[in-house]
Order: sequence, then C-alpha cells, then structure tokens
Amino acid sequence: MKDVSPMTAAVDVLRRSASVRASAYFTSMVGVLLAAYRLPYDPENPFTQFVQPKAFPGVVTITDLFTRLRPEDRAVWTRRPTAANLADLTRGVALGLAASAATLGVGMAKGWMSAPAWGWKGERSQGTVLASVALTAAQQATGVFNEEIIFRGYGLDTLRAAVGLPAAVAISTTLFARAHGPGWKRFVGLGAAGLLLTLLRLRTGNLWLAAGFHWGWNIAQVSLFGPKEGAPSLRPLHLHGPDAWVGRPGEPDPGWLQILTTVIMAALAGMELKRSRARQEGVDLPR
Repeated sequence: MKDVSPMTAAVDVLRRSASVRASAYFTSMVGVLLAAYRLPYDPENPFTQFVQPKAFPGVVTITDLFTRLRPEDRAVWTRRPTAANLADLTRGVALGLAASAATLGVGMAKGWMSAPAWGWKGERSQGTVLASVALTAAQQATGVFNEEIIFRGYGLDTLRAAVGLPAAVAISTTLFARAHGPGWKRFVGLGAAGLLLTLLRLRTGNLWLAAGFHWGWNIAQVSLFGPKEGAPSLRPLHLHGPDAWVGRPGEPDPGWLQILTTVIMAALAGMELKRSRARQEGVDLPR
C-alpha cells in the first residue's frame, strides 16, 4: 500500500470537504489580518497607515492557493472581466456614490453636518489634497477587494457549498460585521451593509456590482466628504451632532442615519432579488 504524505492527505480533505475548506479559509484570513496589524508602520509611506493595503498580498496569495484545490473555483478566480462586468462595476460605483451622498445630504439638511469649503482653502495645498484623495481611493480599493473576496466571493461560495445559501449569508454577514470591531451599534450597521452587499452579489451572480457600490460608498465618505480630522478630502466634513445620529462618517462607527439608510437599501435589494428570481422562474408577484 502506497504511503500518503500528511500534506497530500490534508489537501485531499480540503478538496473533498467544503466545511473543512471554509473553516480553513476563514481561519487563514484571520491570520492574515492579525499579521497585517502587527506589521510596522512606516511614517514615510502613508499607504501603510491602514491595515487593508498590508493585508492585500496575503489575501490574494492565500485565496489563489485555495482556488487551486478545485477546477470550478479556479475558473471563477481566473475569469477575465467582460464588458457587462465593467458596466456593473461602473453602475455600482455610481449607486454607491449617490447613496452615500444622499445620506450625507440628509444630515446636512438637518444641520447635523456641513462641508463649507474645498479642502485646499485651508492649510493644505490643492496638490496635497488631490494626492490624498487619490491615495485614500487606492487604499479603499484594496480594502474593498479584500472584503468582497473574503465575505462575498470565495468565502461565501465555499460556505454555501458547506451549509446552504441562507446559513452562508448569515455566517458571512456576521463575520463581516464582527471583523469591523466590537460594539453592538457597529455590529448592526455593518451587518446591514454586509447583507446589502451580499444581496447585490446574488442579484448579478458576481462581485462587480457589489464591489463598485462598496468602493463608491466608501470614497464618498473618505475622499470626497471626509472628516476634517482625517486625511485631506475634497470637502472636509464638519460634524455638529447629534452623535447618535451622525456617528463617524468614514469610520466603522455608524450613526442611526447611516444604519437606517443601509437597512432600507438592504430591504429594497432583497425585494428586487426576489422579484428577479420570480421573473426568471415565470412567477407573477403581487405589485
């Protein structure tokens, strides 16, 4: 009888068991994030201020290794974007920008926040502000990639194979919310955001629309209307309260305004997904 090496046996178990594969993948992603947090911060390289750019190489490398376990996963991972995919990405960015701007607009109309001047009207030069906007947009792109691949991409697909779609959505959404830190309000707000993004992914069958929305929403709150205490943005945002409703735009701590907006959008996305699937199955839904 031929001896099988421990490595070969482990790979075989990963290939055959979706539950083991999902557990190993998410555990490895926790390791990547913990390692990224421990990497030294280089003050001369502002790109390393946030953990996501530092975690990006690990997320790409480990996800690539996991997709090599099964041909069907490899085909999805190496698939080239189509014109329709890029259209979904563009549409997602526009929707994310619009949704975030509308949320901030409500806050401004209520007098809870304001953006009275361009970022270069203060102590910063126009070139410094524009460079900061470009840098934060790139940082957000790495974060969006990491989170979409882990929680709505390979991670969700593997969980779905292991426990079915409803449980997979519940688990991945919970993990997404918890990955953003402690606090029940943060958990509720990020949970609603994670559910919204998952529904967008399920609506199209790929990550392009969800990733575009995620990036558009984020850059509206860090590059376009970022808090004045943060990195220079085009229109620094001044917060006037109340804190419970305003929260901290651009940070994981949401206010009730952002939570309610996200919950409403998730509900609408859920109804649209249900209608879309009913149309595909030839079922008429009540209007």
